[in-house]
Amino acid sequence: MLLKPISNHFMLVKFLSILLKSCRVFISLTLIIIVWLFVEVSEVSAETVLSPQTCRTGVYVASLRDLNLAEKKFSTDFYLWSVCPFKDLQPLKSMKFLNVEDYKYFKAAYDSTLQRKDLPKWFYPKENVYWSGRKIRATLYQSWNVSNFPFDRHTLTIALEETTKNSSQFVYTPDFDNSGYQRNMDLDSWQITSFKIVEQKVPYETTFGDPDLVSPQDSYSRLVISIGIKRVKFFSFLKLTIGVYIAFAVAMLSFFYDSDQTSLASPRRAIYIGALFATLLNMRVQESVLGRTEDLTLVDQIHIATILYVFGTGVVSVYSRLTSESGKKKQAIWLDRRVFFRLFTLSFIVFNVIAIAHAIIVG
Repeated sequence: MLLKPISNHFMLVKFLSILLKSCRVFISLTLIIIVWLFVEVSEVSAETVLSPQTCRTGVYVASLRDLNLAEKKFSTDFYLWSVCPFKDLQPLKSMKFLNVEDYKYFKAAYDSTLQRKDLPKWFYPKENVYWSGRKIRATLYQSWNVSNFPFDRHTLTIALEETTKNSSQFVYTPDFDNSGYQRNMDLDSWQITSFKIVEQKVPYETTFGDPDLVSPQDSYSRLVISIGIKRVKFFSFLKLTIGVYIAFAVAMLSFFYDSDQTSLASPRRAIYIGALFATLLNMRVQESVLGRTEDLTLVDQIHIATILYVFGTGVVSVYSRLTSESGKKKQAIWLDRRVFFRLFTLSFIVFNVIAIAHAIIVG
């Protein structure tokens, strides 16, 4: 009879222990769910507060023309549009064009904003969005690298930047699907190789003198359109170098003239002096076409090499005259025609092949 109350007491303790453990598990799960919900709500609230506004923005290039290497510019016509969730967002009106060469030639047409259905669901759950469009004609600055002309490849840039709101308030969303360029545009001696549109956040390390600010402003959203081009016609290279190549060939003819004449007006001297003058004159012509640059271009290399070779013919001329005066005229003629002529001609050809091959590879 005594064992029965003890057994009942033991069962009661065990039941209470199991119940307590269950309550602990339930309380733990409840706390985990509450914390998880709190974190989710906090993140959603933070996103609602901190996420910048955005508009889907795109560019379609209709034409490229007047690619001017000497004046470092090119002209273009392109269509620009934005799709925004709110009517008061007008990025096409607040953006600036960073690399406009001269605003006198900058024109914008049919600046309009229309309400449209958001069929692609870009700003879901909103049903209506606001589509704005402009057509731009502008002359833009372009830093050309003509080191490997005429095998040069370039990247034309159109840069647009938001001016009224920093990147914490507004950013561009590139319209990759609809941006591009007119495939059949006439580029004369050029060909488009690539097209890319990207959004960048560009910081400015200044307050722009605003007395309300004690530290530099945030970054600003920038839309950069990059168009890769390469040259497909090389006749311009021949026009720039035909004169210098002929000057070199004329200078090589001086090896076939006797050098025992002491007159400054001797045919041999007249030939290489004329070739030197022609090379220097042709060098000025290529500067007017390609523009002044601190880089050593392929055309510069050819001109400088030709000047050195022409100078070399003058040095050989002096050596041949001294050899003739010492009674070794036949030896001087043999050296001119069999050694120096072949050495100068072959080495000049090899130099040009290597220089041009390097320019083709590097581009």
